[in-house]
Amino acid sequence: MDFLKRALIKKVVDDLICLNGTEFEYFCKPIFEVIVGEESIHKGSNLFAKPISRTVDFSTNNFEIVGQCGTDNDYFDVFGKEFEELVELKLENTKPVKDIKSALKNSSQCSKIILFANQEAKGGRLDSVNKVIRHIGIKQEVVVLDSECIATIVAENIGNQRFIFSIIDYLPTASQIYSAISMQNDLPPLPHDFVVREDEKVIIEAIKLSNVSVVHGVSGIGKSKIVLGVAHKLKAEFDSIIWVNLSENKNFNFKSVKVGDFDNNLNLANLCSTYKTLVVLDNFFGNVSDIKSEFESFARDESRVIITSLEKIADKKICFHLSEMTNSEAKEVIEKRIDIDSKYIDEIVEHIGGHPLCLELVCQIIREENYNNHEIHDFLEEISQITEEIVQGKSQTISDLVIGKYAGKFRREFSLISLLGAEQVSNYIFNKILGARAIRNLEKASLIVRSGVNYSSIHSIVLLSIKNLFDSATEIHDLKKELCEVLWVENEFKKSGYYSFCVMHNDLLNKLYRDNLCDKHRKSLLYAIIQTTDNLVFKSELIAEVEGFDLSNNNFEDILLLIESIELKLISIDRKLHEEKYQLESDEMIQKLNEINSALADGSNIKLLVEHHIAKIYFWKGDVVTSRNLFIELLSKFPDSEQCMLQLARIYDNEKLYDEVEKYVDKVLGNISPDQSYSVILSFYDLISNSKYKSCREKYIQNRVEDFVADISFTLRSSFDHPYRVLSSLSGYLGYNLPEAFESLSSNLPAPDNVNKNTKLMMAYADIQMALYRLYKYSNDENKEQKLVETSKLAEQYYIDSQPSNDYENLKVAKFFIEIGRYEQADIYLDKIEKKDPFFYQSTAKQLRGMGDDKGAIIAIDKSIEGAKRGDCGAWFLPSFLNDKAEILIKSDINEAIKVITEAIDKQNDLKTKKAWQAKADRWAANC
Repeated sequence: MDFLKRALIKKVVDDLICLNGTEFEYFCKPIFEVIVGEESIHKGSNLFAKPISRTVDFSTNNFEIVGQCGTDNDYFDVFGKEFEELVELKLENTKPVKDIKSALKNSSQCSKIILFANQEAKGGRLDSVNKVIRHIGIKQEVVVLDSECIATIVAENIGNQRFIFSIIDYLPTASQIYSAISMQNDLPPLPHDFVVREDEKVIIEAIKLSNVSVVHGVSGIGKSKIVLGVAHKLKAEFDSIIWVNLSENKNFNFKSVKVGDFDNNLNLANLCSTYKTLVVLDNFFGNVSDIKSEFESFARDESRVIITSLEKIADKKICFHLSEMTNSEAKEVIEKRIDIDSKYIDEIVEHIGGHPLCLELVCQIIREENYNNHEIHDFLEEISQITEEIVQGKSQTISDLVIGKYAGKFRREFSLISLLGAEQVSNYIFNKILGARAIRNLEKASLIVRSGVNYSSIHSIVLLSIKNLFDSATEIHDLKKELCEVLWVENEFKKSGYYSFCVMHNDLLNKLYRDNLCDKHRKSLLYAIIQTTDNLVFKSELIAEVEGFDLSNNNFEDILLLIESIELKLISIDRKLHEEKYQLESDEMIQKLNEINSALADGSNIKLLVEHHIAKIYFWKGDVVTSRNLFIELLSKFPDSEQCMLQLARIYDNEKLYDEVEKYVDKVLGNISPDQSYSVILSFYDLISNSKYKSCREKYIQNRVEDFVADISFTLRSSFDHPYRVLSSLSGYLGYNLPEAFESLSSNLPAPDNVNKNTKLMMAYADIQMALYRLYKYSNDENKEQKLVETSKLAEQYYIDSQPSNDYENLKVAKFFIEIGRYEQADIYLDKIEKKDPFFYQSTAKQLRGMGDDKGAIIAIDKSIEGAKRGDCGAWFLPSFLNDKAEILIKSDINEAIKVITEAIDKQNDLKTKKAWQAKADRWAANC
């Protein structure tokens, strides 16, 4: 975690440089509030982001502390001079001094000034600024924060989700690191006006006494919020707390649960059995007895489940009925939200009682609409006319009343919420259709809560009020078309937010696809659906849907779908059994794409797409020469095409032309920008995982490890398995050379969804756990034994569940069982291997040595050594085989062992390994 925080600081510094003055002010406001410990007055710009002169940027309510922001590129430049040179300059012309003078002019009564700069004060410049401030005799306390100081404040408050969500939109690359830090589903943030209820104590006691507890009560009574408060209090007592909104999990299954920002489902059964976990099942409908018995069958004794439900759905002993707040709690809710006469507070409580949601809605509209006393009186009169029904009915009526009053102001926002029809909505689609300000305005009115990096939440009662009012709104039809038009554009680029939206609102995409929309829009929807559907499982269904369309228009969407269909058809053919069919089908596809290509305009993106896939199919069918020539020609026409570079790099790697591969690695990884495809970036990292690319790994991973972590983190929540595969292929290298970075990324990884039997993903996840096991095995971690048990258990489960089916996979699993000392189990997988190469014999030697058969082990490792000398594998593996032989010999012939390890050291090029082996040889020699 410390490593990730350092990486976060670096990325925040990088992001702040890109902010303009207005953006930097809005970013710094929450920073200022964290420093001063209270809400601030923001006076630097108006509602339309126009600067206001003659003010400070921020201040506390009493103007005791003020803040000023600066985004000048040369903010600190002059302070690189020696102090003696500085004092001879016109110091009043330097930007920090100008800002101080301006703050004093506009707020002369202040006692403290905080300066925020989006530049980094390198080379001791910050000290120089402070010396100058003291030199010119400023009486007030002045704190100067450069971008690194600001970034450190962000890192120190990483657990404050409300704070993080208020600034995260301004930090596009730092948010990638935050994804890794918050990987274990940090709880939704507590609202700033959260009121602690007396009932919390009873619920905490119930959790301690029973592994499954239920909090039930009418809608809007505060079940979720009180349990959230309890969960925050218990955070330190659990390894992980997972919040599950069951409106997103209609068919609940512990082994596959949709959680918050995760696009992949989590395997909670595995999590609860491995770690001390608290699971909150919010809005549960179903049989608690089944949940309880299933949970008890796999969970650790210390793991717990707490359920919120509208009804009492379990035995009285584990249930707690949540009723209204006390009058004092209700009054505290009102007082924290609005400043009104106490008689109105009493009147609100009299009419509404202690129903939290109703109290919040009423307070919010009074505050947002700035009601005067007369308007408050009239509004409360309206509420008093609501007939005395059960609390649940009254809460819905009050919600309807409030939403009705907002209907004109938020008409398009409410229409989009109604269309999305979910309690969790994608921030991405809101921002694309309505702009970033839409969510902020709804949040300000307490109608929506920013709950994660990618999504916001709406209470079920509020959602129902919105749907009742807007389900038939004329805007709905237009918004459907706008949503499809967004997909029409974004299907080409497929950035992270796009995937998040497609996963979160997959049901809506399928519903709209079946709707009476034009073919253009249905094609956009189908393509988006395909991107978030397991193509290995649903090949035939997806092909049938694509073939239901006329794709003869040769526009971008048609060709995207056609290519998806072609690839699905090709991966449907079992080449081991039907190679001739695969070749015929490939030739037909190439011919079809060539016919389309002949009619396309030169230099167009569509032509690039088609020619790229023609070349790719040649590569798949085994015609590497034709594929290479086509990609070279294509790259000459489209010199910036990273997809072409990737394919050429793969071809050259296959042909062992490693220098050519490195040229393309340098072009792509050496110039990473926010506009690049993360799929391409991940593929290049995957490519250099091979030990042949040692210099590339040093240049693009070791020497810029924070950037590497950010690139991986950004995609870890996406619904495809690519980042898992990259981490898997690099896991051995990272675990050995960058253990802190590897642990920071991998120890927080959610278990993958195994519902659709994605065996590649399971194998990749197992590889990562295996590498973590090795890391902990040779570490001095204080929780070493527990972590060894946890990682070995996960690795074993996923290796076995992945059902290894070839030599490569069987050897991996055999190596795992050798690593954990289960040699008989390793032998089972070694027996399945058909190709007996040097790596097979190396693993066999280790397995036999573990079984006590040193003679057999020597015979096996000698075959590895002979194979390496013969050229059956890379020459760089020979030192490893020699080291293994020395380890076997040490028990029987120490002199021969020293001789062999000396040869291994001479041939070893890795300095870290060479040093470790030399230390081992010295210890052996000392014992002779």
